[in-house]
Amino acid sequence: MRGTRSAPSRSAVLTVSTLAMGLGAAPMPIVGYLGAALRADLGLTGAQLGLVVGVFYGATGVTSLLGSRVVDRLGARWWVAGDQALTAAGLATAAAVGSFPALLVSSVVTGCGYAFVNAGTSVAVTAVSRPDQAATAVAVKTAGIPALLTVMALAGPPAADAVGWRGVVLALAGLAAVNAVLALLWVPSHRPAPGPAGDRGGALPRGFVWVVLAATCFVVGTNPLSAFLVVSLVDGGISPVTAGLVSAAGTGSGTVAMVLVAHRSERRGPLPRAGTAALVCLVGLGGTLLLWAGTHLGLAVVAVGAVAGLLCAMVGAGFAHAVTVDRAPHAVGRATAVMSCGYYLGALVSPLAFGALADLTGGYDLPWAVTAAAMALSVASYAVVQRRVPPAVAAPPPAVETAGVPPA
Repeated sequence: MRGTRSAPSRSAVLTVSTLAMGLGAAPMPIVGYLGAALRADLGLTGAQLGLVVGVFYGATGVTSLLGSRVVDRLGARWWVAGDQALTAAGLATAAAVGSFPALLVSSVVTGCGYAFVNAGTSVAVTAVSRPDQAATAVAVKTAGIPALLTVMALAGPPAADAVGWRGVVLALAGLAAVNAVLALLWVPSHRPAPGPAGDRGGALPRGFVWVVLAATCFVVGTNPLSAFLVVSLVDGGISPVTAGLVSAAGTGSGTVAMVLVAHRSERRGPLPRAGTAALVCLVGLGGTLLLWAGTHLGLAVVAVGAVAGLLCAMVGAGFAHAVTVDRAPHAVGRATAVMSCGYYLGALVSPLAFGALADLTGGYDLPWAVTAAAMALSVASYAVVQRRVPPAVAAPPPAVETAGVPPA
């Protein structure tokens, strides 16, 4: 007699979603922490390194609006699993071919898939969480990105010395393949129900453009901290291992802070959350300015600024998603995808422009000045969201279609 499937556990869904968010964004840590090895092996310029990251996020942004429609209609399970399968295939191809064009193709393929996993994981984790748990759940799954950055910052440079950058990328491909299988087993195939307004229940609130603008300026201002910090420090004479340790201090503390701050913010409720995001971005702006000054004052100042900037970048990423969910709890997939469209198009421009400006000027003063200006705009935009775009009230979550039970 066939047994009845039980609903997947919340921890299982959070685990798979967190891994999917980190592994799906693999091009960033590949460039950020294997950049020196890539330049030595392939002779890449700063603009080319930035392009590898940029086309990934550009592809994500372009496909984000499509992602909102298919995730809401077809459910999260297949899109999370499909992204991880695409990621595994793209990374394996880049490792096998080992060329700049292969890296670009891999970034485009994985970027297209990431649009779906970003919306799909938001739908999945909110489906297995109570309304008062939603912000923490979104922060936990988003913490997969800085968690992978931290692991790559610590292990990436020495691993590349031992097995080459292609060996490291192949290992990431294997992890993504395993997570694709786990997603099929554990992620619920959740489809959002219509909101209280009937057919218009999925409409985004007036002023939502400010949420998108805040997130876009945020990523323009913080993306170089992950993509170019290590490369810029190595260019300044710091060893890759030491540069990785500086970065890991920021991303590691940011991973923990992202979840803790989100949980505290959740206890306070959604009303002050956008204002808190503005304060986080303000501290991040201070860290960026300190990092910029430290390039002329010494490694100690750079380290303090980098840790502060990266910590706030990680925490702010969680707020970008949580503020989005607060404003459109009846259309999580659509709202996440619309926000991501601007977010990832900003991420397309940011690393490419940063690398090109560094190549053009022969230094990093102008690139860091541009990132600081973007952070200032993010602070202002979140302040507008706090004043003019209030959070909505979510309806009780609908029933979740089961996806099988985790193995004992």
